[in-house]
Amino acid sequence: MTDTEVSAKGVQPIEKVLLWIVLAFRVLGYIWLVLLVGAALATDDGADESIIITMVVGAGLWTVLTVVLSRTPGQIKRPWFVVADGVVALLVASASYWAGAESNLHGGYPISWLAVVAYAYDARWTMAASLVLFVNQWIGMDIEGSRTLPDKLGAVVFPIYGAIVGYGFDLIRHRDSLWRQAEDKLRDERQRQVRTEEQRRLADQLHDSVLQSMHAIQAEPDDPDQVTYIARRQERELRKTIRTLQSEFDAPFVGAMFTARDDVEDLYRVRVEMVCGYDAEMTSTLGVLVEATREAMINAAKHSGSDLIRVHCSETNGNITVLVRDEGSGFDTDTVVPKSIRRRLEAIGGTATFQSTDEFGTEVEMTVPKET
Repeated sequence: MTDTEVSAKGVQPIEKVLLWIVLAFRVLGYIWLVLLVGAALATDDGADESIIITMVVGAGLWTVLTVVLSRTPGQIKRPWFVVADGVVALLVASASYWAGAESNLHGGYPISWLAVVAYAYDARWTMAASLVLFVNQWIGMDIEGSRTLPDKLGAVVFPIYGAIVGYGFDLIRHRDSLWRQAEDKLRDERQRQVRTEEQRRLADQLHDSVLQSMHAIQAEPDDPDQVTYIARRQERELRKTIRTLQSEFDAPFVGAMFTARDDVEDLYRVRVEMVCGYDAEMTSTLGVLVEATREAMINAAKHSGSDLIRVHCSETNGNITVLVRDEGSGFDTDTVVPKSIRRRLEAIGGTATFQSTDEFGTEVEMTVPKET
């Protein structure tokens, strides 16, 4: 097989279509042969029935072998098969003369060899094969001696079919190649546009974030708190950008989680360490989980007294779980429970549990079912 016939997933679709055409020629050609033989056995008393029956059985077995081999891509394109198929076609085409039949009994079976050659090679080889059949037919009629000139001229059917099948297969392949080339160019152009747009977006983001942060630090280099805050803000912007670029989704869940974290850090000047080991395209369920996480982070920032909040997101047993922890002052979970978080999650089939002590702080575990 050539490079144009093989793709990453196997044989190109057009080659499968051509293979089905070849098998159609073979099966229909054999049916035609059987019908002519049946008519000859019923009306031609002078024909050698043993030769005719042997031809029918042999052609039938070879037809079955052709169908079996066609299940493995490329097998009937092998040179050994093309040559052997030609030998079978010549034997079938000559059987009428050997049997002394009054008419040709081969039907369309030899023509199916031309389809095999066209499938394996190209129009030039197909025309050469058709000339071999033409010469065989003409010489056979001369040897047999009883056929008229119009009968002999009937052999021209082989070059006609050879031209139709050979150039037809070539044309189909050529059109398919042009279509694939156009498709590849269109895909490359789209990819180039996407890369260009992404480069432009990244350049704008770096200009609006990194450069402006550097200018802000230069403007107030003696204020350590301000420098630390600006550096932290820039760090999380870069991390979010990297996460977004690494994500395979257009609207990633991870991006929404980091945006919520950034909002909490900006509002309450706390540090939120977030580790998110799960990502997916944003859905309504994940949107509720993001908002519940945002509320849990805000509660920790407002009431725990801790300046560090840790958030961990993961997928476990078909569920998405988010843990929000702080090391600040706890609360009595029997009397004080953030009902809005629990209400949000229960509405979508999720759960929320709270553990809180003065010694270890508070942990909120939020779980929602993974959408499939």
